[in-house]
Amino acid sequence: MWVMDTSRERARRSLLRIIDANRNRVAEALRVAEDVSRFHHGLGAVASDLKALRHEALRAADALPVEPHERLAARDAEGDPGRGTPSLPVAPGNASALGLRNIERAREALRALEEASRALFPGVPTGFEELRYRLYSVERVLAALVEGDGAASSSRLEGVRLCLIASSSLFSKPLEEVIEAAVRAGAGMVQLREKGGADAEVLRRALAIRELTARLGALFIVNDRPDIALLAHADGVHLGQEDLPVAAARSILGSGALIGVSTHSEAEIDAAERTGAHYVGVGPAFPTRTKDAGPALGAEGLGRLLSRTTLPAFAIGGIGPATAVEAARAGARRVAVSSAVLGAPDPGAAVREILAALPAGDAERGPGGKGGKAE
Repeated sequence: MWVMDTSRERARRSLLRIIDANRNRVAEALRVAEDVSRFHHGLGAVASDLKALRHEALRAADALPVEPHERLAARDAEGDPGRGTPSLPVAPGNASALGLRNIERAREALRALEEASRALFPGVPTGFEELRYRLYSVERVLAALVEGDGAASSSRLEGVRLCLIASSSLFSKPLEEVIEAAVRAGAGMVQLREKGGADAEVLRRALAIRELTARLGALFIVNDRPDIALLAHADGVHLGQEDLPVAAARSILGSGALIGVSTHSEAEIDAAERTGAHYVGVGPAFPTRTKDAGPALGAEGLGRLLSRTTLPAFAIGGIGPATAVEAARAGARRVAVSSAVLGAPDPGAAVREILAALPAGDAERGPGGKGGKAE
């Protein structure tokens, strides 16, 4: 009996050591991820979420039915056989990867807390599992911001059928509300287009959209401004014909950034392909008051230009529920939309109606996707 009791006490002490070590580990890891979110990504809401998770994890650990002095008595930092074991390496200067690695550490620590608590206090609810699942959502946001993952961004671009062009002058409702409704309805990419605003305000808006799109799993592009795109950790930049050349934008943003180009002719499409653009906007497809981009191509002209390119191509200009049908007949598989969604009473419904007019399924098939270039 004495041996059995000793064995039971040793097991209890071991489980308390696991709980104590992982209580500290989850707090440390979440604090690092919180600071990366705040100081590197500028994501205030994500940082607040991580802070709240850190505090809740500590409260949950401290609420276990064990006296603090007993948990601390089980601690043996000096005798820990894992002491000094190096952590998984993170590339020098890669703050994004540092944040993600610590999210992973926090998840592992929460799982260890969950399992050890269940073994030591069966039937006692702890909340560690719920915290771990909440952390998955935050991890998704930070994973969307990992720098240099151009292959992942390009792959995600292939599935985008509708790009929402967001301009503050056209919002009928608060920015976050309109964008969230549009993305949840199927907009796979959001492009911020702000003309003439103060740089500080454009950056503030870009950071807000970056955080929202990362949460919702949509791509985020900044119009015209590689500098704002870089500071906001956007997925890329969209360039007009009078903006910086593709190569110059890439030298600012790096090889992993998506770069789109507005095109209005065969020659401009050819130049975009030749200089390494990832996608093109083709337009104006139909008459529009949103942007002065010259005469409308019409369905025939749009179809001719879409069939010219092997790049993902977005028909843009005057696109709404009715004209989306015409664009689809002309060969469009993707569209870029602004006022028809931003000014709609129900932005989500507007997105769904436009998407319903486009061919369903693989956006890459046929003209304007990855079909052959017309000779």
